[in-house]
Amino acid sequence: MYSSVRSRFYFTFGNFMRCRRGGVLLLFAGALMLLLLAVGCVIDFARLSAARTTAQAAADAGALAAAQANSESQAVMSKAAEDFVRANTTGMVSASASFKKLTYTPATNDITVVVEGAARTSIMSIVNIWSLPFSVTASATRNPVGSTEVVLVLDNTWSMSGSKLDALKKSASSLVATLKKDPKSDVRIGLVPYADYVNVGVGNRNRSWISVVPDYQKTIGGACETVAETCTESCSRGPAQTCTRVVDGVTERYDCTPKVCGQKICTPITPVEQCAKSSIRYFKWYGCVYSRNIGDLRLSDGQPDVPYKWKPRLDWAQVCPNPIVPLTDSLSTVTSAINSMVVNIGGYRPETYIPAGMIWGVNVLSPGEPFSDGKAYDPDNRKPRKALVLMTDGTNTMRYEASDGSHLPTTKTSDIAQTYADMLAICNYAKQKKIDVFTVSFAVADEQAKAAMQNCSSGAGFAFNADNEQALTEAFKNIAGSLSKIRLTR
Repeated sequence: MYSSVRSRFYFTFGNFMRCRRGGVLLLFAGALMLLLLAVGCVIDFARLSAARTTAQAAADAGALAAAQANSESQAVMSKAAEDFVRANTTGMVSASASFKKLTYTPATNDITVVVEGAARTSIMSIVNIWSLPFSVTASATRNPVGSTEVVLVLDNTWSMSGSKLDALKKSASSLVATLKKDPKSDVRIGLVPYADYVNVGVGNRNRSWISVVPDYQKTIGGACETVAETCTESCSRGPAQTCTRVVDGVTERYDCTPKVCGQKICTPITPVEQCAKSSIRYFKWYGCVYSRNIGDLRLSDGQPDVPYKWKPRLDWAQVCPNPIVPLTDSLSTVTSAINSMVVNIGGYRPETYIPAGMIWGVNVLSPGEPFSDGKAYDPDNRKPRKALVLMTDGTNTMRYEASDGSHLPTTKTSDIAQTYADMLAICNYAKQKKIDVFTVSFAVADEQAKAAMQNCSSGAGFAFNADNEQALTEAFKNIAGSLSKIRLTR
């Protein structure tokens, strides 16, 4: 059997050698076909690589566009991504690609875009491979990068009563939640509720930068007198009458119907001693402070060794806003403080003095006293980045009293002009320290007030006019977007 196989091999090989010209031609033709197929594969895979590169660039652009849409709506972000993918893949040579899907993770603000497509083949089509499919993915995020310090200086005056304050709480809470979405981010946030004064917190009463007298109690009433007659008087409401008054720039109507009384009739009696009922009233400091009234220290955080004046009159009820929250990395602390904001307690109906809010906003960010939680100022405002968000719904209605540093209601044009001058001086001081100043005017009609808020801001893109609650929400959302850096992560 072995001999038979060997004989056939020699026979076949001998025939091939006798016809070697045809055999060489056949081998050459086969090798040429393999070479052409290999070259075609290289071309087709090069076309695939080029198509993937184009599609990846389109996916990257789509992910960034979705992040820049500054929305948490899947539909809004998907449309932005799809539009950019389409614009960047139209006209691809020998290939096609299209937007497939977008995935958004609210917890981390991460956005993922998938683009799919195919590259058409040339030589490989000989073996029925007409196209080479591919899929690319791009991911982007929008979160603060590096160390960031933000203070919210929010209007808690009487004009913010009702739905305005509710809208502010919602918008401010959303902003801080957005900034704190990434648990790894180095973001600290402070809060300064302001009205006629600012409340620095009763826990600071023994700090070096302020000195406050101890709380005390006082007996009210209890005095006795000798009464030798009894008197009667008949009174009734007079003609109905309505009056108007202005509180914190808001005109309101009230019942001012006079009381009409008849002649008082007194009858002598045997003298008797009568004593009024007594009660104990507690007077305490609730945390409010005046402006510093030495030189121009009210306009900066300079010379921290010069103390602030406590509001000299101890009160039997709180007549100032809720206290400042220094810089903290606790989302729950800031959110709770925002939701606890009030515009009045009892009969307290505060007016507006924006310079107080501004200077304490600067103090919260400042690395020195009175609050020393802020990091040192960076000339480039990068490490850390410091930002102040000032919000108001109206005009300044108070003036600074140089004799003691108090703030007094006024309607005089010259007084209001000086208050705005002080406000802008503090704004400019903050900007000199490279603090980004954002301003939000909420339903502000007064042109002087709107111009002052515009001038207070760090420029174009930093000042927002919100005519209604929805616009207020958008303004705070845009500020959150400005404080967050959009970047590709994959």
